[in-house]
Amino acid sequence: MKQSIIEAAHEYATEKTKFRKDVLKEVDADNYVSRHADSMEDFQCGYSYCKEQSPWISVKDKLPEPEQEVFLYDRDSVKHYAIGWLRKKKGYCKSKWFVTNGYVTDESITHWMPIPKFNV
Repeated sequence: MKQSIIEAAHEYATEKTKFRKDVLKEVDADNYVSRHADSMEDFQCGYSYCKEQSPWISVKDKLPEPEQEVFLYDRDSVKHYAIGWLRKKKGYCKSKWFVTNGYVTDESITHWMPIPKFNV
């Protein structure tokens, strides 16, 4: 079962402070608990920030590795989304993209995203 964000934050904070736990308790016992809570809050803020970021990458910023299957956003298609890859060499159709559900022009692909790996 996946951890909740609270459980993951607690585990992160515990591991982060584990190596200095005894020292902190001896030197600054009153602030140890607040530092642990601060670490949990930092983790949760980072998680929230990452969750809000779009996984889509503009083709103007970066291209995927050739022949790596990725999700593509096709601005001119009716469905808009496709699975495809960047060709190593342009084919007879002169397009740098190959998609599994038809033909696209290079200009119509504006964004791509790696296909996530699933732990099943």
